[in-house]
Amino acid sequence: MFRLLRFLAAGFPAFLVALLLNWLLVSQLHWPKPLAYAVVLFAQVSVNFFACFYFVFERTAPRPTFAQFWKFLTGIALFRGADWAAYTVMVEWARVPYLAAQLVNVTLFALLKFRFSASVFERSSTGRPNPLR
Repeated sequence: MFRLLRFLAAGFPAFLVALLLNWLLVSQLHWPKPLAYAVVLFAQVSVNFFACFYFVFERTAPRPTFAQFWKFLTGIALFRGADWAAYTVMVEWARVPYLAAQLVNVTLFALLKFRFSASVFERSSTGRPNPLR
């Protein structure tokens, strides 16, 4: 439970950057919301990787940092794809305000991303991912 709280706390700076970047791209630069959110998600995933790498998980996997980043980025892309699709449905079809839709998605996907992230950074004594450790 403590690691989940650390995971959420470590993600907070990336979340703030994502909110600011989304606001900047949509409200100030007038980008289409789905395109802006795709850029926001990539930036947020990158910041989250390093926060998890340094502050949340014990790095027991012997892979180089770039290899872990690549696994994290490609794996989390599935979650982010679902996140992006839900966001797009909310803002384009349901007319939910875009920052509110972003907040809803943070809540919906937090636990799933935590379990996946743990599997990237940590290994059990058997060498298998141990997301519950």
